Parts: sequence; C-alpha cells; structure tokens
Amino acid sequence: MIDGVFFINHALSVNQLSVYNDEQRFQQTIETINSIDKYCPSNKKFMFDSSPNIPKDEYTKHLNSMGVNILYVGQEPAIKNYSNAGARSLAECIAFNIFLDWFKENKIDSKRIYKLSGRYQINDNFVLNDESHKDAFVFANALDSWMSKSQQEQSGADKLYRLRFWHMDSNCFDIFHGKMKLIFNDCANFGIDVEHSYYKNLNMHKVVEVEKIGLSGHIAPTGEYVNE
Repeated sequence: MIDGVFFINHALSVNQLSVYNDEQRFQQTIETINSIDKYCPSNKKFMFDSSPNIPKDEYTKHLNSMGVNILYVGQEPAIKNYSNAGARSLAECIAFNIFLDWFKENKIDSKRIYKLSGRYQINDNFVLNDESHKDAFVFANALDSWMSKSQQEQSGADKLYRLRFWHMDSNCFDIFHGKMKLIFNDCANFGIDVEHSYYKNLNMHKVVEVEKIGLSGHIAPTGEYVNE
C-alpha cells in the first residue's frame, strides 16, 4: 500500500485572476510535483484541471511523464458558467465532485489522501505517517469567520478551513464524498464560500488541526506568499 494519493486541483491555463502567465503556472506546477515526490515518495498523483480552455498538449504530456494522471473537467458547462459568473466556490465544488465520482470508480489503496492546490509546494513542516492523524481529517488551524454575525447565524458557519492543503485518512473518503452535495448547497443557498462550508460540514467528525500543515507558495491573484 502506498503512503499517499494526491488530489491536485488546478487550472494550468487561465484567462484572468492570475498575475502569472501559463508558462509560469506550468513551471510552478512542476515544482508542486517535485515537492510531492520529495516529501512523500510512495505516492500516486491525480490532477483535475478546470481550465476554461484545454491546456497545451506539451504541458499535459510532461506532467504525465512525471507520474501525474490528469482529468480535464473544464469543458463542463456548469463549471464554465459558474466560473464566468465569478462563483468560484460553486465551480470548485462541481469540479471536485466530478473528480471524486471518477476516482471512486478507479480507487487506489493508500494510507492517506491529500488534497493540494496546484502551484503550491509541500515544505519541511509536512509530517508523513503521523499516528495522531489516523481516522481523521487534518487541516491547518481553523480561522474565525470574517462574515457578519447574521450571515454566520443564517449559514451555521462561524469558522473556516484553509483549503490549499489538507488531508484525510483513506477510510474517510466516503464521508467526504458524501459531504460534497451539502457543501455545494451551502454555497448556493447561503452565498458562503467552500472554506466556511468545509468547516461546517466536517468539524463534527474527527479533525486534527495543526499550526503548520506544510505548504508554501504564491497566491495567483496577488502574488502574495503564504506559508501554512
């Protein structure tokens, strides 16, 4: 059994909302893959790409050669429509759920499942095979909500999880998969983002929160550096 399966959500090609061009994003993605192989050598990597246009063939072939299995979901009309409307969370939920449905049919046994946003890198704060993580979801420490009190009360979400990098025991997969419809409905009905809805829907399960989850990189819209 391998140590980790990595779900990498990404858009190799973007039309807007990024200070980085496609070539820069591709090079950053290579660094992402290299960091996975460095810190978790026994792995399988899966990328679900929601680019509005099909990424360059040379990019996907290179990533395939690095052991990345790519599922392109950007052709889905709902994803395009929500993305064009600026409804990031709704588009993200649909993309992830399509991938999860596909993965369930092609499931691979592993100790843990890691979700990593493309272009970020795993760093020395990452801990592999920590026994305290068994049967649990692991997130960086939850943050207090920035929403108004009335919106917190209406939605039932008063905190949020950062989602650039998080992971779960493989036996939590079905729990998480089952939550995706609820997460989508929260975002659609209450106008909250996925970060708030993940907290609302997962915090009642076994969750381990850590000060540093082991991720660093630059946020696409601003170039701001984060180390979580």
